[in-house]
Amino acid sequence: MPPPPTPRPPVMVAVFNQKGGVAKTTTSCNLAVCLRAFGYHVLLVDLDTQGNATGSFGFTPLPATGSFEVITGRAKAADIALDTPYPGLWLLPATTSLRDDTHMLAHAGRRRGLLEARLADTGVDVVIVDCPPALAAATATALASASVVLLPVRPDPFAHEGLVNTWYEIKRFRETINGRLGVAGILMTMSGSEPAGDDVARVIRAEFGDHVYATEIATDPKVAEAAGMALPVAVLDPDGPAGRAYVDATRELLFRLARHERPDLLLPEPLAVETALNQLREWRATTHAALLRVPGRGDGWAGTGADGHEDADTVPDDYFGPVPATDPSPPPPRPGLGRMAAALLAGLLAGMAIEAGTGILSGILGRSAGDAAVRYTGPNPP
Repeated sequence: MPPPPTPRPPVMVAVFNQKGGVAKTTTSCNLAVCLRAFGYHVLLVDLDTQGNATGSFGFTPLPATGSFEVITGRAKAADIALDTPYPGLWLLPATTSLRDDTHMLAHAGRRRGLLEARLADTGVDVVIVDCPPALAAATATALASASVVLLPVRPDPFAHEGLVNTWYEIKRFRETINGRLGVAGILMTMSGSEPAGDDVARVIRAEFGDHVYATEIATDPKVAEAAGMALPVAVLDPDGPAGRAYVDATRELLFRLARHERPDLLLPEPLAVETALNQLREWRATTHAALLRVPGRGDGWAGTGADGHEDADTVPDDYFGPVPATDPSPPPPRPGLGRMAAALLAGLLAGMAIEAGTGILSGILGRSAGDAAVRYTGPNPP
């Protein structure tokens, strides 16, 4: 009997930009959940020392074991990967060791394929790696194993220089360590948030051409709202500006991977866009209904109006806790300190009024006497 086939390594997408504040973690989390909605089994790896991707799925504080332990060979990814609320999407969390013992990863950043080998037995189709916003040891480890790198860019006045520097580092890694490292494209994020953003976006598109995605992630307040609820915005509001843009960006990512025509980037055909959107809507309506559900109630945050349609702005009356029973008639006032305080205040105000009136009267009398003295020219009285 022939030996069983070796598991196919997953497609590894490193999400990286040397410049911070470009929605790198938001992009990583939303791509991961959208890829799952398109039918792929996905592992999200958090290599950022801040652990924001881990917290974005509600895992706080950081667990004791995670991505650092897998890279250093102290644990297996299949044993410690965390289940998420989305079946088929797992999280390899960040740990404090990424910050405290980062020097131990220095050798990993110089070894081609180390992280890929550590994740070979996970059985997933795609690995999304959230990298730190600096070319540290953890980032080098990801780039040394990644199939492709995706660059989120916020079109602000400093974006161009940061993108050029990041592009140079990717080229250097491809020439020295990971010869197969490809570029999955440049994704504009938070578009419309800067007055000069349109001009910067035009410059980037003119210089990098087809590497820039046609899809742009627009600035959307739902992104911050979703982060506060530990949800990807593609789940909280899949039909909103940012949520739908991440769905379209994921579809464009899959198209670009297929266009590379590399055997290691081949993936099964994705589900239809509408099917993926329906899956995201279902997760919004069911999986996270418990976020706004109070024990004893069956309705979640997505309320249903009289017409049967969802109303995302409907909040249950007991959202902040049980509503106490109230008597429609107000309670009678109770004598005590309140009445004494009112009496003292009234007396104080009356005293101030009398004092002010006395001062005014004295001033008037004084001025009258002075005027009479000026007008009188006769002899002094005896």
